[in-house]
Amino acid sequence: MQNDILNTLFNLYDITNQLDILYKDEFGDILSDYTYTEMHCVDCIGKIDNPNVTKIAQSLNLTKAAISKIIKRLIAKKAVYIYKNPDNRKETYYKLTKIGQEVFDKHLKMHETWCEKDKSFFNQFNKKDLEITYEILNKYTKTLQKRLNDIKENLK
Repeated sequence: MQNDILNTLFNLYDITNQLDILYKDEFGDILSDYTYTEMHCVDCIGKIDNPNVTKIAQSLNLTKAAISKIIKRLIAKKAVYIYKNPDNRKETYYKLTKIGQEVFDKHLKMHETWCEKDKSFFNQFNKKDLEITYEILNKYTKTLQKRLNDIKENLK
């Protein structure tokens, strides 16, 4: 049964990635120019106070080097620009440009549409079933996060 659950989770991940790509196309040409990770980096920059490489890397569970590469691509696409805090000239922060804000807004709309479409599915379950499902998935997510953190720690 555990293998069936894991296989279902892998399938779920694969299908959600495929849907994400198709929804991306549905929401306009601008999103088709951005990878999944670039869109989520834009999302972080739009949501985090004073976003920098460290905060974005922590939020997306990626390395700072990976985030730096993504940021360079986003700057080249004119979606993000760099700024420095006048009180701390050493630290580099990022803001969305008009193009970046459009990507952020469309990405947010894409997720809202996805959630709206899923409501009818989840409405078929009672509150207790959903609570149990949430508890299991939340615990599994924390287990995977701990495993990821342990691996990262061992790589240092």
